[in-house]
Amino acid sequence: MVEVFTSRSGSPSIRVEGVALHSAYDPSREAERFARNSLGSELPSTIVVLGEGLGYLTRWLVHTYPGVRVLTIFYSTDVFQKSAELSQLPPPHALWHPGMGQGIADFLRTHIGELDVEGLRTLEWPPSARLFSRHSRSANEALQQCLMEANGSLVTTMSMGRLWLRNCLANFLMLGDLFEGAPCAPDRLVVIAASGPSLETAAPLLREIRDAVDIWALPSSAPFLMDAGLSPDLFILTDPGFYGIAHLHHAAPPCPVAMPLSAARGLWRLLRPGTPNPVRPFLLAQPGMLEEAFLKALGVSAPVVAPHGTVAATALDLAYASTKGPVICAGLDMCTYDIFSHARPNEFERFFLMRSTRTAPSYSSMFRRSVDQKAIRIPGDREERAPLSLRTYAGWLANENKESDGRLYRLLPSVVALPTMIPLDGDSMRNLARRSAPSRPGPNLVRRPPLPSRAERVSRGSRILEDWRKTLRAAKREAHGGEALDSLTTKPILSLTYQLAARQLLETRRAARLGDRRKAVESAIALLDDCEQFLYRLQERALNAN
Repeated sequence: MVEVFTSRSGSPSIRVEGVALHSAYDPSREAERFARNSLGSELPSTIVVLGEGLGYLTRWLVHTYPGVRVLTIFYSTDVFQKSAELSQLPPPHALWHPGMGQGIADFLRTHIGELDVEGLRTLEWPPSARLFSRHSRSANEALQQCLMEANGSLVTTMSMGRLWLRNCLANFLMLGDLFEGAPCAPDRLVVIAASGPSLETAAPLLREIRDAVDIWALPSSAPFLMDAGLSPDLFILTDPGFYGIAHLHHAAPPCPVAMPLSAARGLWRLLRPGTPNPVRPFLLAQPGMLEEAFLKALGVSAPVVAPHGTVAATALDLAYASTKGPVICAGLDMCTYDIFSHARPNEFERFFLMRSTRTAPSYSSMFRRSVDQKAIRIPGDREERAPLSLRTYAGWLANENKESDGRLYRLLPSVVALPTMIPLDGDSMRNLARRSAPSRPGPNLVRRPPLPSRAERVSRGSRILEDWRKTLRAAKREAHGGEALDSLTTKPILSLTYQLAARQLLETRRAARLGDRRKAVESAIALLDDCEQFLYRLQERALNAN
């Protein structure tokens, strides 16, 4: 039971099941004292309030830190309804309570991006944490998962941002013939083959039901599938680095490759003219100003698939958008078995073998890699371990809301739970394959009309880079006029600087947040100049490519 009563100060207070969430004397002063003791002299960028009561903490934070965004989480809808005036909080503030249609994890992902990690602070109201212990645990776990994902994306952008753009330009200039159409029949059963060790166990079953399913393979599964005699219908490639394309170089699939322009460059070296199913790209569109500009310049309309930290998530999104039939993940273990992280053979193990010596055998190198990945032991019958990166991906997949239509499955699942996926054993998989409606196997893709000539693409690509350079130069002039920090918040500048210099952008925002305006302006000018010079070098390379 929720009961509102009047405190001695005259302000309302509240009891839940007889337990007070606020002071019976002065709840407003109590909230202020808690916030001051928690934050000290800090000036956060974002404050997440967990377990709000009647809104005293949120209102004090909004009033005291006018430039700071406050995200408020209620553990009880009944308590929220007693604080209804908080629903009128203006943007960018936001709140959530259990009665909303959106889950807490989705709410946090919506409002906490990669750049928000810097300077974010969490305040949990202690009485709510004690009274609603189960809700508190769920909220803290959801917040931790959200921050892990955001931080992982930020770290990836810091290391890969410029490579993404280099790949976009190279693929824009070098890719030849493309496929267009549908990657599968609209009711086809699709198996996404990840490269976890359980794929070895699943291979005989997949061969048995091969005619009833389309197999979409992730790159690291390529050598194993080739060795197992399972030729895939489609490959999904999103990794921008060397290893993404290396798997295909050593096990080139005679099938289309679905990829965004930012994926690893060099696919054109795998083209096999004259074969029934040539290795030809089927482009995907990842939302974002940079890739969109190059796709528009190519005149290509591609399926929109949001970028993720793992290619498995991209494959899932594409499959869900392409078929109304069952979607089954095989080899999606989210853990290693002892020191083995992939079905064998695989390229990673081959690299370890090539580098092995008498004093540094390959198994020792694989063990050290497992240690470096911060793999933790998982209780079970086998030696399962979960590296940090896979724990992050597993948390994202565990919260991904695709379970509502009951067509997302996981074949021979590991001990790492993914509640959104229905587990399948061998017999269940056979039954599912038998019940699936017969449909045309393989992708429904055709060769699209020719792309613009190479010379025309060089010209268009150069114009794109020149336009971005002009935007950066204009922002740099504003920066010298003292308006740098405002210009960094506009979409074109923010998109460019985040992808090309995420670390410097973070440092600039931090200096501005802490009130060091001189350092922030100097950092912004250096940041804009560095980005503009990088684009200049790319532009020169594009012109010379002709």
